[in-house]
Amino acid sequence: MKKGLITLCLLPLLFGFIASNLVGEDRLTVFDGYPVPKDKDMIFYIQKSYNQNTVVYAANIGADGKLDPKNPVNVFWRRYQEQGQKRELKYFEKTFGFGVHSKPLKGKENTYTFKLVSLKDMNFVITQNKKGEPIVATQINGKHAHLERVYVTAEHVKVVPTVFTVEVFGTALKPPHQFVYQKFIQKEEKN
Repeated sequence: MKKGLITLCLLPLLFGFIASNLVGEDRLTVFDGYPVPKDKDMIFYIQKSYNQNTVVYAANIGADGKLDPKNPVNVFWRRYQEQGQKRELKYFEKTFGFGVHSKPLKGKENTYTFKLVSLKDMNFVITQNKKGEPIVATQINGKHAHLERVYVTAEHVKVVPTVFTVEVFGTALKPPHQFVYQKFIQKEEKN
């Protein structure tokens, strides 16, 4: 194994990484040439350097127009390397990589906290605005923000990818709603 690289289970975004506080919208160029998912009620998505298949996170809105209390976030693939079809996550992907665990936020109707199984150190809140549109918030680079997308630089030559960096992109919640960005870099191993 090369120095500084640890093979990680699908998408462990924070464990074993250090944060880099670089800023600038030019960082969005990592998405050049990638399709942008247009799924109904999408809240954010994850794309990877080794192919264009995309993990989509969407609000799961029930017949009553509110978030489903048992499963407020639906997670699935957009298989752009094939025909762009939607595919549900497999058990392994859901359990160790991209799945979510959610619970109601006490004292707030139709509002839930959730974590990605691979992003245990990041907390997310999902709710709906007055128009019924889903919104998700977290903290990016020390600022409360709407998470929009994530880009993972990794090498996928084995069953489990080796992750090098994770870049998180969003918009600050407070006016003037500026672009926010944070990059997590794999820590160097000490011998």
